[in-house]
Amino acid sequence: MSGVFDKKADKANRREERTRKEIQEKKKVRLITVIVIIVFALMLSGALFINSRYVRRSLTAITIGGVDFTAAEFDYFYNSAVNEYTEYMNSQFGEYAASYTPATDRPHSSQVRDDETGETWADFFINYTIEQVSEQVKYYNAAKAAGFVMTSEDRESMESELADFRMYAEMYGYPSLDSFLQAIFGVNMNETVLRSVVEFINTGVSYGRHVFNSLVYSDEQIAEHYYGNRDNFDSFTYRYFLIMADNVVREDFDTEEEYEEAEEAALAEALAEADRIAVEIFSEDDYIAAAREFDEVEFGEPDSTLRTYPGSWLAGPYKDWMLDDGRQYGDVASIEATTGAYVIFFIERDPNEYRMVSMRQILILPEDIGPEMFVDGEESPAYPEALEFADNVARERAEAVMALFIEGGATEDALIELMAEHSDDPTEGGFYDLITKNSANNKMVPEIEEWLFDPARQAGDYELIKTEAYGYHFVFFVEHGERYCDFLAKNAMTDNDFREWTESLPDVDFEKRWAFMFTQN
Repeated sequence: MSGVFDKKADKANRREERTRKEIQEKKKVRLITVIVIIVFALMLSGALFINSRYVRRSLTAITIGGVDFTAAEFDYFYNSAVNEYTEYMNSQFGEYAASYTPATDRPHSSQVRDDETGETWADFFINYTIEQVSEQVKYYNAAKAAGFVMTSEDRESMESELADFRMYAEMYGYPSLDSFLQAIFGVNMNETVLRSVVEFINTGVSYGRHVFNSLVYSDEQIAEHYYGNRDNFDSFTYRYFLIMADNVVREDFDTEEEYEEAEEAALAEALAEADRIAVEIFSEDDYIAAAREFDEVEFGEPDSTLRTYPGSWLAGPYKDWMLDDGRQYGDVASIEATTGAYVIFFIERDPNEYRMVSMRQILILPEDIGPEMFVDGEESPAYPEALEFADNVARERAEAVMALFIEGGATEDALIELMAEHSDDPTEGGFYDLITKNSANNKMVPEIEEWLFDPARQAGDYELIKTEAYGYHFVFFVEHGERYCDFLAKNAMTDNDFREWTESLPDVDFEKRWAFMFTQN
């Protein structure tokens, strides 16, 4: 019996062992499967993490001058650079701008900008963006080093800037601010990133403005700087026109020597003509008549030869003659130039000691009437009648505004209250400040300039003035400002010193980080 039981027991043991091994093998397979699933899940979650906007908005993509920027923040600057560059090219080349800008239907990294170097548009804009941000970092670092804190006014300005983004988002029909920002600056943008970059920019800008405004000078320093640079600052009024030498073509001559002799002869002939005209000029009226006789089309109007420029604008062969301290009204000269000869009449050198002025105006524009509105154009008898009618309507409007102004107390506040309803002037408040003489420089029409700089002019004066260029101006004189000579000298000193301060800021380096690969370009 025992032998039988022993054999049965042995078979049972073997079956049990096989079962145990099968169970262990199944457990092992399940364990491996679970491990694979876990590893895959970890890999998937890692990939999702890497590709998430969290990474683009949180991890440092590039460090510039010690300041860290995320991929989303860099995208803001990158897309701003692209927009700025594109707008500039559009303004310069119009319909041909597409030849100088990248296509918008594919990534910049897939478009070669320079065939010789292989530079892509992404390379170009990345480098340009880094250069631009590096300059901003200099100001930002200087502000931090100085312990600068933005003023409440600066903060209000920054918040107003952010509010503008919200306004534009609503204006253009975006469902949210974030969706608007992502359309402009890339899919990683949101309000938090925007606030970060706007605060960074405004900190540097505000500190730069603080440094600029802290540059002050004594009256003695200002006067000394103006006098030491008066050849650049003084305003010069004169008349001139150019007698062009006959055009000499190289192909018409066998040798270079013959060509040069012909050029010299043509210039000599132009100078002789200028000499002949100059010796017959004894007054400004003589000059106007001589210019009109020389070219009635170009110089037919009395002021067609008249110029007023600062000394820094003077150039060419007549500059030294103009800057001569002995120059007086009525001096006439014929001066050879590279392309002919000038005939010049000196009027005045102004040291700019007058005071600038400020004014407000309500502008009343007549209805725009053009000859194309009539069958016979300018020949139609109805055309001048329509112009006269439109002018009368505008004048009556202007006189009515003037009556309301007087009724309201004839004050600046009374004028401001009338502007929203009655003025066609797009300038905010109809206010013009820092007005100088010479309409060529400040774009003020001559009729108003003459009234503003009348020696008898006082604060609170007002007048209804008609100008050929626009229509009816109801003008209010606000006040006299500082002397123009002081303004020029102070601005030049401030610009020079601020530029020196800017150039003294330490250069900054940059280092791209791992997360830079997530910038969009």
